[in-house]
Amino acid sequence: MSLKLLDYGQSNPFGATIGRPRNLAWPVAAYRVTLPMISDDDGLNPFERIILKLLDAVGAMDTSALADETRIPLDLVNSILLRLQDKALIDEHNVIINQEYGSRESEKEKAPVFVTALLFRELATGKVLPFLHWLDDANSLRKKEAEESVFRSIRRDDVHKNNPLTRRDVISASRAMTRRSAAFGGDDKIPDVQQITIVQQPELYHLDCPIAIQKSDGEFRIADPFGNGFSLILESAFEQLLEQNEELAKWLGKWKQSLSNPRPPKLDDQGQRPKEPFENDANRQRYPKLVSTLRTQRNTQFRSISKIHASVEWALFYACSHRPFEDVIAKLKFTGQPEHPALLWSAAENIGLVPPKPGFKPVLEGKLIDFKREKADLWTDLAIAILQAEKDEGHPLRRIAFVHPDLVSRLLSIKKERDEKGHGNGGADAPEAELADEPFMREIIHSLLPEISFTDTPTARHDKDVRADFLLDARTNIQGDFGFKIFNRLGLNLQDRLIQAERFWLSCQDNDDALVFAYDLYAALQASFRQRLVGKLPPDIMDSEFISAAQEKARENSIGNLPECLLTVKPLAIRQALQGNYPTLGACVVAFLLMSDGETLSAVVDSQPSFVDDVANVITRRGHGNEPLPLPKEEIAKLRKASYKIIKTLIEV
Repeated sequence: MSLKLLDYGQSNPFGATIGRPRNLAWPVAAYRVTLPMISDDDGLNPFERIILKLLDAVGAMDTSALADETRIPLDLVNSILLRLQDKALIDEHNVIINQEYGSRESEKEKAPVFVTALLFRELATGKVLPFLHWLDDANSLRKKEAEESVFRSIRRDDVHKNNPLTRRDVISASRAMTRRSAAFGGDDKIPDVQQITIVQQPELYHLDCPIAIQKSDGEFRIADPFGNGFSLILESAFEQLLEQNEELAKWLGKWKQSLSNPRPPKLDDQGQRPKEPFENDANRQRYPKLVSTLRTQRNTQFRSISKIHASVEWALFYACSHRPFEDVIAKLKFTGQPEHPALLWSAAENIGLVPPKPGFKPVLEGKLIDFKREKADLWTDLAIAILQAEKDEGHPLRRIAFVHPDLVSRLLSIKKERDEKGHGNGGADAPEAELADEPFMREIIHSLLPEISFTDTPTARHDKDVRADFLLDARTNIQGDFGFKIFNRLGLNLQDRLIQAERFWLSCQDNDDALVFAYDLYAALQASFRQRLVGKLPPDIMDSEFISAAQEKARENSIGNLPECLLTVKPLAIRQALQGNYPTLGACVVAFLLMSDGETLSAVVDSQPSFVDDVANVITRRGHGNEPLPLPKEEIAKLRKASYKIIKTLIEV
């Protein structure tokens, strides 16, 4: 069978795509409308036209008078007058040269030219397309025939065919078209509503709408059928149809699966990936966690901000721990914590570092204990290093301070960005180019630990087609797992987080370092809780009662005892979450318990009895975000399944 389509030429705005574009036959109702075609062929911009009309009405005026009358800045009025002189419309005394100008303008405004145009309503979801086809002898409606088998026909909903077009629809389309193509010249004039007539009996056609899968993100884009780039309206309508039409969703899924390529092991396999100079047995023995952190993940070429932050933490830790540190820890222990900021400020200045504007924080005794247990923390390691360097003139921190006196502020800036990414703000922490902080990190680490050296350029270069395949498969998996309706409700940032987590899952092997996976899941869960908590009213209880109240609600609704990682959440963090700041995932979970009614919590338990324990598992696995996390693939699969179910539960209950 053949299809009758309107012919607007070949529309191909796509860049790099996976496979070839396909074509949708989109049903539309075309309405004939008559409206005044308002255009200005004098080549004047609005400012010039105002000045010229004022001179025509009042007569010659000097620059100051024109500026006062129009409220246009004096310099701009001078520029406008010079342009009008260049166009031979006024003389040097600001007198209009052609006195017939004003009468022609009035005559033109009183006698608009009426034209006929076609306006289109797509018949799948009923949206009016922002395009007017002006009908005249040189621009008639062209049609073409094509084999139906070549197109994917979009099913029309006849209810939209009987939905009358309004004059406001014409005005909206006219405005949109003016913005996109300057079809009405430079002046944004809108036709008079009373002068628009519409033939309400539409003509039925199909539009040829090319659709392609992009390499950049594995997502579809639909070309504007009229040749103006992409059609956001049709893309939105297509997303809506995918939620409602199972057959169409299967068609898209099968197409994406047909584009998926088997991936034999390449250089992206960690066992075959070229090594950097720091990757040797001696460094693995002396700096095991730093070497592990510095390694980029499989199928990634550039270090994320979280890896940059964690690498600096471990470099500072090893630089401190391989030097005498007991005296420094004793000094911090026996100095009152309120005095720590002044102590560190003085020491920083003594070694040439500029103290950060907010000042230093006290070093908690628990953090000092963690240091002895070989746990890295930026603030703690930095404080110990500064106090060590104050007594040791050969400490590498002194050399760094000479080159980078603003070291502390720069590290805190990295930490701030890392914290924002790690707690669900913005898109995934997966750069597609080297971050600006990467060279700085390499320089600092090599200065602290000269044995750790780097190549000048990344050693792992990945095939762009392989990357595109992974993105396509990851997006397809997430859309298939969540369904298009839920997927579209997630928002772009949360979608991005899940797609990056799925990319890891698709390429991971037994006992891979799953920290980046846990990091993305943690951020995705926190973003999901944030969406669920927005607009909720906090309970009227004291900060000291937060944990006990949450524990009581958990027991009342068959959730059971709260895990340790939730019992130790700071009351201040919970208060911030209740006020809409959401500092940590643990604080979000406690806030969710406090702000949810019994019916909601019962529904959560019915849907996922292990809901709270599953969230706690992600919190524990992720930890501080800098410890290697080698896991069997079976454990990675369980973590993935539980996390995805948490997100679905938060959306559906």
